[in-house]
Amino acid sequence: MTTQDNQRVYLDDLGKRWQKSADQILEMAIKGTVALWIDFPNVFLQKIGKVTGVKKKKPPAPQLQAHAEVKPQTEVLTLIQGRCDRMLIGAEFPCLDADNKAIMVTNSVGEEWGETSMIGLKPNSLFARLDEVIQFERKHGIGPKTVDLQEQGQQAPPQPATTPANPKDHHCFALELHVAGNCWNALFSRTGTENPGIKKADILAWLREHHPELSKAAAERIALVVTPTKDSSR
Repeated sequence: MTTQDNQRVYLDDLGKRWQKSADQILEMAIKGTVALWIDFPNVFLQKIGKVTGVKKKKPPAPQLQAHAEVKPQTEVLTLIQGRCDRMLIGAEFPCLDADNKAIMVTNSVGEEWGETSMIGLKPNSLFARLDEVIQFERKHGIGPKTVDLQEQGQQAPPQPATTPANPKDHHCFALELHVAGNCWNALFSRTGTENPGIKKADILAWLREHHPELSKAAAERIALVVTPTKDSSR
């Protein structure tokens, strides 16, 4: 099944896929070699208008978005370099939208109180789009080998099954399946036949703590799989 999450390759996974450090991937993004995106929840987006003539146009009003998928501009990526283990906090972040139009991202919290509204950016939440990653790999001959069956005009020959040492290195790596397995092992594998008393809310709390990069929808899907069927809270 195709979902939004399995169409993303997050910063750490992209580094492993290309055998590069997170800072090296950021350097590629700064130079424009690869596009890095991030999904901000509950933020205001304001288009940055251009100045025409002497009189300045009134900037368009900020628009509240439940989810905003944007590309941080070079100045933001430069601030993250060397600090990928820390959250970047700011009053606003200059970004680009899907049409490469300049926008400013600000937080929706605190506006009504007249306070400076801060927003956080987690470097490990940066991701590249899978289709763009594959296109880049084909162009430069790097990364996992991909086969376009339409170009070949025939079916690819079957390959012997192999299990990589790190599941994330597999070209068919499924993030939600991997996280669900880890979650089940952490919460249920050592409970034996006794009812551990673990509910769906406990699973969601574990996912928020160990995988904050997951979207709310992804966490709900994983919790549905991990929660025992006899649990009436499902």
